[in-house]
Amino acid sequence: MMLALCFAELGTMLPKAGGPYAHVMRTFGPLPGFLILWGYVVLISGPFWAFLSYTAALYIFQPFFPDCEAPDNAVKLLAGWIMITFVVINCVYMKYVTKIQTLLSSTKVLALLIIIASGIVNFTQGDTENFEDIFEGTTKEPGEFAVAIFYSIFSYGGWQVMTSLMEEVKKPEKDLPRSVFIAMIAVITKYILANVAYFTLMSPSEVVASNAVALVYIHRFYKPLTVVISVFVALTSIGALNASIMGHSRLIFAGARVGHMPTILGMIHKKYLTPWPAIFLLLAWGLTMLYTGGVTDMMEFISLFSTIMGIAVVSSLLYLRITKPKLPRPYQTMLFVPVSMFIVNIAVLVLAIYQKPHKMGIGLAILFSGIPIYWFGVLWNPKPLPFKELTESLTVFMQKILMIEKTS
Repeated sequence: MMLALCFAELGTMLPKAGGPYAHVMRTFGPLPGFLILWGYVVLISGPFWAFLSYTAALYIFQPFFPDCEAPDNAVKLLAGWIMITFVVINCVYMKYVTKIQTLLSSTKVLALLIIIASGIVNFTQGDTENFEDIFEGTTKEPGEFAVAIFYSIFSYGGWQVMTSLMEEVKKPEKDLPRSVFIAMIAVITKYILANVAYFTLMSPSEVVASNAVALVYIHRFYKPLTVVISVFVALTSIGALNASIMGHSRLIFAGARVGHMPTILGMIHKKYLTPWPAIFLLLAWGLTMLYTGGVTDMMEFISLFSTIMGIAVVSSLLYLRITKPKLPRPYQTMLFVPVSMFIVNIAVLVLAIYQKPHKMGIGLAILFSGIPIYWFGVLWNPKPLPFKELTESLTVFMQKILMIEKTS
């Protein structure tokens, strides 16, 4: 929540599409900004879309396989269909997207309320044996503790997308801080209560081992509700995917407008006024991650870059506080908030790298591979004439095929 308040302050100061990318570029220059854009696309957008669509498909299939795991290939095929379907909806039926999002978000609330209410029933009936020595066997190693925080960053993440749509918010100075306080408190409370409910019928080892905790729990509580919770959780994941498609594509769109992405990625459809090329690029990467990556890898890469992005955004906020104290700030959080978040995120990043140097090293290598790409795509000018002619002809060809145009 404290990190979200830092994002809110920068978002109201610099209400531009692109969110963290726009803030870091404005503060530290084009290369750091490009690395945030590159990392967001490669380490968050693709893995996140893949994870959400996979989760939705898993919860749809799992009720048909109550005593074993659903076939992975079938789950991935359905996940790909879900991802493609909601990309089409975001491209063609944008006016219905917000209405769909409201419906999908309500299913999350209903699912959590059912789980929390059942947990209260179990608790009052004396199902508390799993709370005895609940932290038994918990590690005290700082590195493993940091990795645990990494997974919690993933679990409570996704709110960063709120600053990617700033140009479409009518009163960001009021709406953004208000949404942070209301949403973050509600989400944290609901998820803590849901986890408490799980432990009334499941041991810590069972919770860790399960791929579909909510289904296992509700199956033990009241079997007929299994299908209901399965549908609700699937719709919840689809809702998060739908919001990500809206927000993440705007990040690439913002990058293309300042020359950090190919020109075509900054174009929109003539009729539907949505950034088709940016959405299609993320769709291709999301499908690639879905069919080649593991779930744990996705979570770790997302958490790694989320931590790095948090450090970059908080550094931007502190830098602007020092160098431009008179810059208008419609919303300003207390100073200890960004300072503490900077220290905590640095500590978590260092300990996670120490604990998992190979996996974290791969993630960092992917992030910093953006430096030669930045040199090739942005700094290398003038490019050879044949290369320019090829890219221009491809751009014109795609404009004709997709019926897209530059924005004014």
